Amino acid sequence: MAADDLPTRELYEDPVIYQRRWFLLGVLCLSLVIVVMSVSGLNVALPEIQRSLDASATDLQWIVDSYAIVFAGLLLTAGAIGDRFGRRRALLGGLAVFGLGSGLGAFTDTASGVIAARVVMGIGAAFVMPATLSLLIAVFPPQERGRAIAIWAGFAGAGGAIGPLVVGFLLTGWWVFPAYWWGSAFLVNVVTAVLVIIAVLRFAPRSRDDAEHPLDPVGAGLSLVGLAALLYVIIEGPNKGWLGGHVVGFFVIAAIALGGFVLWEKRRANPMLPMEFFANRTFSIGSGVVTFGFLVMFGFFFLVTQYYQLVRGYSPLRAGAANLPMAATMVMVAPRSALIGERIGVFKMMAAGFSAMTAGLLVLATLEPHSSYLHIVGGLVLLGAGMGTTAPPATGAIMSAVPMHKAGVGSAVNDTTREVGGALGIAVLGSIATSVYRSSISVGGLPEAAAAHASESVGGSDDWSGVGRRGRRCARHECW
Repeated sequence: MAADDLPTRELYEDPVIYQRRWFLLGVLCLSLVIVVMSVSGLNVALPEIQRSLDASATDLQWIVDSYAIVFAGLLLTAGAIGDRFGRRRALLGGLAVFGLGSGLGAFTDTASGVIAARVVMGIGAAFVMPATLSLLIAVFPPQERGRAIAIWAGFAGAGGAIGPLVVGFLLTGWWVFPAYWWGSAFLVNVVTAVLVIIAVLRFAPRSRDDAEHPLDPVGAGLSLVGLAALLYVIIEGPNKGWLGGHVVGFFVIAAIALGGFVLWEKRRANPMLPMEFFANRTFSIGSGVVTFGFLVMFGFFFLVTQYYQLVRGYSPLRAGAANLPMAATMVMVAPRSALIGERIGVFKMMAAGFSAMTAGLLVLATLEPHSSYLHIVGGLVLLGAGMGTTAPPATGAIMSAVPMHKAGVGSAVNDTTREVGGALGIAVLGSIATSVYRSSISVGGLPEAAAAHASESVGGSDDWSGVGRRGRRCARHECW
């Protein structure tokens, strides 16, 4: 039997793999964190990217969402490929492509170039994320799997909050990267990807699905087109008009492609995503909870990092550090949520988590430009506690409902719900913010050039007010 043909259910029975399982979890979580960080981390660099590349508000949304769209659209296909040809191979290949895209993004000088680089990164990330969870399932015995999944889920959420801190630190300048060079947000991914590749080559076991089910290129194409068209509608709606022919046309494409995907998967003998999974109440509720939870979280990160810098005048580093209470709360709460969920039930845990998230959003909804930071911390802690309580049991619910040989597909469904939720959150909240800003801003009395910039986005008005350049002029200790 070839090495890649080892049954996944027996991996944790190997004494060597069993002894290194917690170290492997650390490697897998690091792989996970770097791709999750890339969804939210770049938010801190958006004001600098806007100034350096003369990017519009729509460009900024596409810089963030192009990664998320491709990431989400390819996850199911990538999970199936990992099951078929080897999850370790999928992880290594994904990390290599992700690192390549990051290197390209660091040295481009146009907004369209950054978007293209983010697309390449999204392709790589789509192979990394499902491979991490499916390998985790394979190397941990059933009695420890719930705790391991809870830790994985905690880092999946915390990565969204850690990303802005890491990028903020890099943008302040240190001995490798010059201050305020937004390309450092990409180059750090190259370094990290190389280190993780070395660790995976040395320590990660080989794993795959023995059944060798055929791939589903038609389903993959329909899901990618449908998700991309839907998110395009949400992003471009405020600019081109929600009832404009262009937007309505893409909405029709999205409806046809996604509807076609469901019908195709139902009729296919070996579907990429078996629709009967959704008949399982635990699976479907877990998927919905993850989707809405990450919709809230990543939409929040997209807006709050700009609020920190453009409204409160924070430096990139301070803006990144401002979300640490949320990340710390998630990391502390997530491992404990699995144990509590076993006692009171996963559905009660998810309900409690959503209640905490709702309370956190209500607190943050009352923010003013000069509100106390303690006011912000109160909302962040509640949001972090809510996500830390919700995500682990929801992830465990999804994975417990799929057979072991479909671990890659189950992981991909879990990851797809995260990334679709995150992309929708960025697109929906970003579009709402853009629409409200443009309908409320008054540019009367400004010079023509200033009026054009100010009416485009809050970042454009910030450039002309001089506040946006505050971070460039301050010394490093003053920025903090």
